[in-house]
Parts: sequence; structure tokens; C-alpha cells
Amino acid sequence: MLSVEKQMLFLMSRTGKMNIQELLRIYEKRGYAPTYIRSSLSRLKKEGYVISHARSVYQITDLGRSFLASINSKPLRVREAWDGRWHVVMAGVPEAQRRKRDALRAGLLQFGFGMLYNGVYINPWSNIDDVNRLVDSLGLSGCVTFVSGMMEIGSITPQLAEKIWQLEKVEALYRDKWQWYQTEFEPLLQRAGGQEDSPLELFLLYLSLGEAVSDLFLLDPMLPEELLTPVWEEHHDKLEKMIEAYRQLAGRIPGDSLYAPFVVD
Repeated sequence: MLSVEKQMLFLMSRTGKMNIQELLRIYEKRGYAPTYIRSSLSRLKKEGYVISHARSVYQITDLGRSFLASINSKPLRVREAWDGRWHVVMAGVPEAQRRKRDALRAGLLQFGFGMLYNGVYINPWSNIDDVNRLVDSLGLSGCVTFVSGMMEIGSITPQLAEKIWQLEKVEALYRDKWQWYQTEFEPLLQRAGGQEDSPLELFLLYLSLGEAVSDLFLLDPMLPEELLTPVWEEHHDKLEKMIEAYRQLAGRIPGDSLYAPFVVD
């Protein structure tokens, strides 16, 4: 899932339903073309994250809410103690169902799994409910096995974890987002410090930062410290600073504005 799609899910989770014209007004102000937003909504609907009972009105589904909850809870794991257990998904999806196989792989990676071998995915954190919902939504219950336990042979070192989870790509994203935050976003945030700022201006800043944070939420597996090199503490400290700025922005949006229902409590 793209971060903008995750953000649209979040907005719908706050209000229950949203008209496509409302989404277009918001995202056109952020520079997104109407065709892009319509395509994103189409993908979300196809994957079961939203439904559209009435013409041009979209509503988040239980699957969409559970996906949001799972992805948004990932950063909390960074400070959790790991019990050393591994959670393994073994998938044998036929070539004829390649699209479903690719969708399963994409979902597992965003949940924090890494591919150990072909069709074998591991995660130090347990999220069997999320896996079950994903598998059920794809109709692959007969092709997937989920097991948990200790790894007796072939322990995962930080160096091996870097390969399994392709952490060099995640680090590159952290460097890119932090540079954007310091050089582009913070100056905008500092200029938006007066009482004359419009709720819309603050809301657009809120969405911009939220999308950057979502990119990190989706790609970073949030591994326990035992599986990471020391540099990751610095990356996650920067993520926490961005999350705190996001929360502070939410508090600056007036409670009686049109945009208040869309921000975190």
C-alpha cells in the first residue's frame, strides 16, 4: 500500500464515510491529480479496504481498520522487549495465482515480515490476527501455514537481518525523510506560527508530515534492538521527533474547523 492510500484510509476511519469530491478537494491542494486519487481509491476498494455502497461515497471496512491498527502500532514495538520467539509464515501459492501471491508478499512485508527463503517469511513480533485477515481476504487459507517458536539452528544476526529485511533501503528512506523534514518541512512549520494561519494551511502541513511518517511506518519492520546495529537508535529517535511534531500540529488545528474531525485525538 502507498502512504497516500494509508492516509486516505486514516481520514475515512475518522469520519466513517467520505465523498470522493471531499477527498479530491483535499488532495488536489497537495498537488495530487484527480486521476491518481481515483486510482488509489479503486485499488483500496479492490483489495477490500474500503467499500462504496453509494455512488462516489467511500467507507472504510473492518479489514481497512485492522490494517491501519497494525501498521500504526509498529513503532511501539521499537521499545518493547523481545521474547526471542519467531513467527513464521510458509506460503505455497500456485503460479496461476501470482497476483494473490504478490499481494500476500506485499502485505506481509508491510506487517514487518522478512523473506528468509522463497515462500518463507519471518517476524520477531506476533501478528497472527493480521496475517489471518490478510490470508482470508485473498482467499488463500489453503496455501498458508503460520507457526511460532524458537530458532534452534541458524540464528539471525544484525548483519543477516540487514539482508533479510533489506534494511539499506529503509535507512536510505530515513535519511531522505529526515533531510526533507529539516530542510523543507521545518521552515514551513516555523513560518506557520501565527494566529492568522488558516486551518486549511495547518491541515495541509499535517497531511504532508503524516504522509512522510506513513512511508516510514510501512517500510520499517521495527525490529527489536537485538537484531539491529546501533545506528538504528538514531533513526528511531528521529522518527519519534517527527511523530511528536505531527501530534503538536494536530493540536493547533482549531476544534471548530472543518478539518478537526480528521486529526488524531
